[in-house]
Amino acid sequence: MKIDVTGRQMDVTPALRQFAEEKLGKLDKVLDGPVEAHLVLAINKHRHSAEVKLVSRNVVLSCAAETGDLYASIGEAVDKLERQALKHKERIHDHKQRRAAREAGAGSASPAAASDAAEPASATARPRIVRSQRYRIKPMSAEDAVLELEATAEDLIVFREAETSRLNVVYRLDDGSFALIDPEF
Repeated sequence: MKIDVTGRQMDVTPALRQFAEEKLGKLDKVLDGPVEAHLVLAINKHRHSAEVKLVSRNVVLSCAAETGDLYASIGEAVDKLERQALKHKERIHDHKQRRAAREAGAGSASPAAASDAAEPASATARPRIVRSQRYRIKPMSAEDAVLELEATAEDLIVFREAETSRLNVVYRLDDGSFALIDPEF
């Protein structure tokens, strides 16, 4: 890791430089590939600030921290960078898992390999909305909703009960009869 330490209107002591290098060295384990870090330190009255810009092969991270102590500012800035780096690494990992699950679902792999790849992905896969539909909710009785369902090919209807103004759902069962959902609030 290449580390540049710059001081604004101050001299950077060897102890301060060594502390910054030790702290930033921990980030080398989290990020892949060569990493360059540029640390800018400044003291303005009682405010000690540290700004860090980290350039990796895959990502550019930056943050700033300001406290009453320069060492604490460096530590806080490095902690922020570590959280950012871990979040970035998790995003990449999730993206690769979703891609592998998509490829396994498409049938590009053998059936045995597809079932092995699908198991871990299904544990982390989130449900998604496949279809969305909007329509007006009309005030009507449950009997009117059943009549409207019989006239259409739909399997359910959401309506507002005319007497109570509550939302209800009527849906078609497999045997052709209808069921009513009347939620309690």
